[in-house]
Amino acid sequence: MNSKIIQFGCIVIGGLLLLWPAIYNDYPLLYSDSHVFISQPVAGFMNWDKPYIYGPLILLFHAWQTLWLVVIAQALLVSHLLWLVIVTLTPEPKAAQAVSPSPSLVSVTWPVAKRHLFVCGALALASTAPWFVSFLMPDIFAAIAVLCIFLLGFSTRLNRVEVVWLVVLGALAISVHLSHLVIAAACLLGVLCLGWRRLALAVLPLACAIALLLGTNLYAFQNAAISPHGSVFMLARLSGDGNTKEILEKYCAQKNWYLCAWVDRLPTDSDEFLWNGKGPVWSHPGGPIGLAPEASEIVSYVLRTRPWPVLLSGLNNMAQQLWMIQLGDTLHSDHLDVTVAKSVREHFAAAELKSMNGSRQMNNTLVADAVWFSRLNVGVFYCAAVFGLYVLFVAWRKRTTQLNHTHATFERDHTKLVVSFILILWLGVVANAFATGALSKPHHRYQARIAWLLVLPPLLLLRNTVPSTAPKPT
Repeated sequence: MNSKIIQFGCIVIGGLLLLWPAIYNDYPLLYSDSHVFISQPVAGFMNWDKPYIYGPLILLFHAWQTLWLVVIAQALLVSHLLWLVIVTLTPEPKAAQAVSPSPSLVSVTWPVAKRHLFVCGALALASTAPWFVSFLMPDIFAAIAVLCIFLLGFSTRLNRVEVVWLVVLGALAISVHLSHLVIAAACLLGVLCLGWRRLALAVLPLACAIALLLGTNLYAFQNAAISPHGSVFMLARLSGDGNTKEILEKYCAQKNWYLCAWVDRLPTDSDEFLWNGKGPVWSHPGGPIGLAPEASEIVSYVLRTRPWPVLLSGLNNMAQQLWMIQLGDTLHSDHLDVTVAKSVREHFAAAELKSMNGSRQMNNTLVADAVWFSRLNVGVFYCAAVFGLYVLFVAWRKRTTQLNHTHATFERDHTKLVVSFILILWLGVVANAFATGALSKPHHRYQARIAWLLVLPPLLLLRNTVPSTAPKPT
């Protein structure tokens, strides 16, 4: 059988395995914000708090026909990336020639194929990956961004087409959500420290993502900024942590800030601050866009005068976020009837709305059905994190040990690759906790979307820290 056929078949089967929550639900998983991304491509619809990327991107797949095509595309993307990661971490064919002088492409592909199906099956059963693959939100792209940067930064097995594809995919993955900029920057710092020779290639997705954000914000808001109104989110977080009131009390006598009227009744919850229709954001005459200039000024004062309290509260939020990985806040049906259902009704055929309304999520049974899987995912995550650190410890020891046989150089290179893989995953996961916990608010969904990456090292490396194809020393 042709190796390309084997690869294609395994990627499709792996994608189907990762898509099972949507299949079980009878429809893609939805969130109230999904309606924003459905409506983004509609003329005149510009949302102040979300990049203008994911909505136009998914339009290429659903084409106002069915949202199933979006999650199918997400499943295939993740499956393909996992294939490339497995190929990268599998010993080079030339190493296998020490045992078999002329290995065929098929003989090299079959071990990768079997491992790929095993990894996809294990992730589907015991991780949060399939739930976010099946989710009509940009959340799955947080993990995609990490994997793209790892492959560009460390893989020597990519052809030119794959490199271009990973740059494009990585740029889209980073630009669909502002928190992904922080994740990408952290991973690139890892590339700089662990394998700087490919840094110029690995940084391309971030550079392209920044260009995309500047261009789309110039188009949407006539403001060439990465986040024209991001200061409103930061103000909400600082207020939730209690770091804003003192600044307002100190400067309101000389400043004409709208927020001064709220000094004695500031919400102590950042979500309440941001989304309550009667709160400080939406009661402002100009809404969040009108509040943004004032918010930037207040945030600047807070950061300059209270740096240590802000840092401590940020680290506390990050620490909370790091271990919040349950599924509950991704599966409920809250507000879907007045958000997503409205968008589907306006832009899709009646059959699509009927299919959506018949799903388990819309009928409030999915959360209860997923309780067992959520508990399993949490247990597997903690075990995987411990085993992954063990694999990292073993690989690090081997990396610093002199090997005295003919394939010592190859073994050192592979062990360095293993170390780099695990560290890049951890950098991505920790950076996600900072970007969402310290800069927004800890939520299970925010960390669950990327935590499954830490399940990969035990699946891929526990028995393969040093390649088995290298001959034993004599």
